[in-house]
Amino acid sequence: MNSLASTTCAPLLVQGIAPEDRIPIRQKIAFSLGVNMDIVATALMLKTLWMPVFNIGLGMSPIVLGGILMVFRAWDAFTDPVMGSISDNARTRWGRRRPFMFVGAFTTALIYPLFWYLPPAWSDPAKAVALTVVGILFFTSYTAWSMPYYGLQLELTPDYDERTRLAAWGTLFAKIGYLACGWILLFIIYLGTLASGKAGTVDGQDFGSGIAAAIQPFLAWITHAKAGENLVVVGMRATCWLISIAILLFGLCPAIFVKERYYRVEASRQPKTPFLANLRQSFQCRPLRHLICLSFFLIVGSASIVTLGQYSNFYYVCGGDLAKGAMISGVKSSVLIVAGLIAIPLLTWCSERFDKRAIVIAMLVFGITGHLANFFLMTPAHPYWQVASGVVEAVAITAIWMFMPSMKADIADWDEHQTGNRREGSINAFYSWFSKAAHTLALGIGGVAIFVSGFDAKLPVQTEASVNRMFYVYLVLPVLFWGVALLFAWFYPLSRASAADIRSELEARRGKI
Repeated sequence: MNSLASTTCAPLLVQGIAPEDRIPIRQKIAFSLGVNMDIVATALMLKTLWMPVFNIGLGMSPIVLGGILMVFRAWDAFTDPVMGSISDNARTRWGRRRPFMFVGAFTTALIYPLFWYLPPAWSDPAKAVALTVVGILFFTSYTAWSMPYYGLQLELTPDYDERTRLAAWGTLFAKIGYLACGWILLFIIYLGTLASGKAGTVDGQDFGSGIAAAIQPFLAWITHAKAGENLVVVGMRATCWLISIAILLFGLCPAIFVKERYYRVEASRQPKTPFLANLRQSFQCRPLRHLICLSFFLIVGSASIVTLGQYSNFYYVCGGDLAKGAMISGVKSSVLIVAGLIAIPLLTWCSERFDKRAIVIAMLVFGITGHLANFFLMTPAHPYWQVASGVVEAVAITAIWMFMPSMKADIADWDEHQTGNRREGSINAFYSWFSKAAHTLALGIGGVAIFVSGFDAKLPVQTEASVNRMFYVYLVLPVLFWGVALLFAWFYPLSRASAADIRSELEARRGKI
């Protein structure tokens, strides 16, 4: 078997894992499809669409937009742990997680389009209030799906390596989702062009003038396109409905087809734990604190430069040509997806020979090196050279986020050993709270960085000083935070041997599950 398909599936072949610990292939696929719910519902909006649509498209202040996102995360700080505790304490004929996921998929899909129909004539304060209200509704609904979903991930198998293999499946499906996300801005611009009654081309490329002529009236109707409107804003009004459908389909798959392993045997019989007691126990979980700090600084370093990276590509490399920048982003994304897919078998092979902690440390060092290479490779003279440094970062980030869920599952066993209860929902919610706090801080830092750089969306051409300042902040800022993440990875306390000892003691106490 020498095909690419067989290569990418290599980490999914189970060897050396007890049959009773294996997750059925159908459940692995159904669960992994749910990863794309997270991508299309939140990651795509926050990392790719938020600033281009509302800052470049509608001219809203990046400081205001960063502040709105901080409000969303502050709201999550309340709803995540509450939902995690509710999920752990739920007792229904369908389990603790699945009913919330089923309802949450529907409500999240219904609310999503409301973001993208802000009237351009509204004042900036009115737009900010509207975005805040819709966002609070949206993220409340999404939390009702996501906290049970990621809690469910921690209880699908008790095996140290099968947990990583499940994460490998999720990473594989996520790469496919991110492949589509890499081209989304170009797609949005194209739909905006059609809806506005312009030619069916972007950056001189014809994407099918016959089809364009056929769908133009429908696009104009669904987007309410007006003369002079920004193409990104118009195109997003059409694209949001496709994303909403994707949210529904990806969100329902794990809710319908995945079973809860621990519920009937153990979790349904354990006493309910009060909310404050859940918080206290989560705070006292030492391995969880280490993993949280590692993730916190990794996220701050990565998320604080997402928009800076986009803008550096648009303005530093491409001289303000958004269509050209979107094309490069699409090509780069595709190459990075392939690199990430090829890395999955190697990473899974490594995971069965080394501790997860050791691999995360190595990948952090690898990622820092790749990012600093942008000093030489991200250049206006050779705009596509940035793909090379991106490949290094893609492999490193793929590895780190592939191992995080598996490490959380190991921590859930450590926590059961200490508390006597299965608390996957609360553990994940506590972890998620700090992850979202990191995103909040990062978005604030990113908005301030754009403002300090002197970028002005209302200017037809950015100043050279502003563009250069933006690029150097993009280059240096994440390295500082990733260095701190490396320190916490070094002191992470769980190993393969300690995880095996914990499982043996748990099974001696309450039997195998």
